[in-house]
Amino acid sequence: MKVLLINNFLSNSLGGVENYLQTLVLYANENKTNITFKWFGVAEKKTKIYQKFYNAQTTKAIIKEIDTFQPDLIHCFSIGATVTPQFMSYAKRKSIPIIQSFRDYYYICPKGYMLDITGKTIHEHNSFINCVLHHHPKKNLLYDSLLYLKQHLHKKIIKENISYFLTPSNNLTKLIKHTFNVEGETLPNPVLISNLLLEQKESKHLLFVGRLEPQKGVMTLLKAFQKINKELPNEHLKIVGSGSIRLELEAFVFKNKIKNVSFLGTKNREELTFLYASAKFIIVPSEILESYGNVILESFAFQKTVVISNLLGIQDEIIRSKSGLVFPHGDVEKLQEAIEILLTNPELKKELEVNSSSYIKELTFQKHLERLEIIYNRVLKSNKTIS
Repeated sequence: MKVLLINNFLSNSLGGVENYLQTLVLYANENKTNITFKWFGVAEKKTKIYQKFYNAQTTKAIIKEIDTFQPDLIHCFSIGATVTPQFMSYAKRKSIPIIQSFRDYYYICPKGYMLDITGKTIHEHNSFINCVLHHHPKKNLLYDSLLYLKQHLHKKIIKENISYFLTPSNNLTKLIKHTFNVEGETLPNPVLISNLLLEQKESKHLLFVGRLEPQKGVMTLLKAFQKINKELPNEHLKIVGSGSIRLELEAFVFKNKIKNVSFLGTKNREELTFLYASAKFIIVPSEILESYGNVILESFAFQKTVVISNLLGIQDEIIRSKSGLVFPHGDVEKLQEAIEILLTNPELKKELEVNSSSYIKELTFQKHLERLEIIYNRVLKSNKTIS
């Protein structure tokens, strides 16, 4: 079976999706699976405004790739930036089924945060006016209007041409089914980081891993740690990542004389391995609706529990499996309370760690690819029946 993977970018622009695709292609090649993958993406990130609506250059290149590679199936991931979806109609005319993986909420609300300007969660997307004027974040009327129109155009094309969809969380699956009226299912993300440290390191610090942007909730975390710092002065918080508000966060720590906070910048996989292994637990305080949260799975790979906000798509699974604690997003006191519970209740912490380890046993890359192959075969069979 030949599968053409289509994504905005290639592996030289590694983000969450690109890291997954790189692992997928390498794993399939090294383990002699029944699938031959080919990954189409663009190395150049910059595009002109009109190309964001229709990129003729990449559309032509994808059509050429389809004719050359002759895939049995096309699997799309993050598209809409350097890659626009106009190629889909060509694939459909050639009776090639298309699976779209939705990994965030962009095609529900183009602003992606799924919050209104008051901070309330959006559960459905009703109108252009509401989106432009009342959904967070607001930039300016022209930018927000163009963003909405681009998403609306691309969503129409995707809706008309895909055969099936996948998402990493049940919450996103429900919203996509309602919005696109097409068949699909939840396929949880696999664990992409390996625990090569068979003996766990001594637990030394609390850990945050992610982009340093307002929506990631790092300021809320620092405010909670400021209170913890007074009661438990020996605790240490390590913050891994870079972003637009790093200087603001560092200034807050300096101004308020918060001790034992380290900003480590971006770390590679090997460095992350040691940070995870030596952490007491990991904190994911997101303040936008996120479809999953790979940091959580990476934490579980090291038998570490987590404290997460209630905007993570995986929160239901965390509660059901009793593998972590959930707090209301943006609530400093509740986050402080959850952190202190884990710091002062070793029995509960151990129980959550054991449960977290059990939770990810079914999320190996091997089992993920086996299930993906079943889905591919089912979609191909259904496409032949329709044809």
